Amino acid sequence: MNEFKFQKYKIRGVDYHWRQVSWNILRRNIYVVARYQLILDLIGKEIKNKKILDVGCGDGVLSYWLSGRGANVTGLDTSKEAIEFAQKEKKSLNNPNFIVASAYSLPFEDKSFDYIVSSEVIEHLPDPQKMLSETKRVFNYKGKIIITTPLRFTHQPIDKMHYQEFFEEDFKNLLSNYFKEFEIIKTHPLVWTEIQNKLIFRK
Repeated sequence: MNEFKFQKYKIRGVDYHWRQVSWNILRRNIYVVARYQLILDLIGKEIKNKKILDVGCGDGVLSYWLSGRGANVTGLDTSKEAIEFAQKEKKSLNNPNFIVASAYSLPFEDKSFDYIVSSEVIEHLPDPQKMLSETKRVFNYKGKIIITTPLRFTHQPIDKMHYQEFFEEDFKNLLSNYFKEFEIIKTHPLVWTEIQNKLIFRK
């Protein structure tokens, strides 16, 4: 169980999220763009000086978009290469702070953040319970926690690089152990996910 290693940056390149949100028709991933846009919509525009933690920020796309709205953003990831790439980007006047650290042991005091986002991270973790416990610990209940993950529709995983995927009911049960109130928002009908994955849209 502890031998699982995240391989996407090695396979796809350290900057693959930036390529997915580019306007290049051969690289743009409408699934990823829509997911990021939903996160921005849920958080809203009135976040100037709010403290936001981006858990599993990767190459920093979402962190930069949030900081562009004036938020005080900290992006965190276990990948040193991804963090180094994110630090070199200059996408916002209010640049985020990027650090190498684990979602299992967030290096912050209790109730440090107004908002916490974690986009497509939990499915890569062998111990999602530990990540949720730490997320809850550093949240100050003034804003929102937003966690995204691809819900399973069949017993065959959507992505072979995921450690685990969740059926909707399983995900609800997991969240209910840590949060009294939460809402499941389905962002992409399955048909659009399938279309996005067809070879006709690939380079």
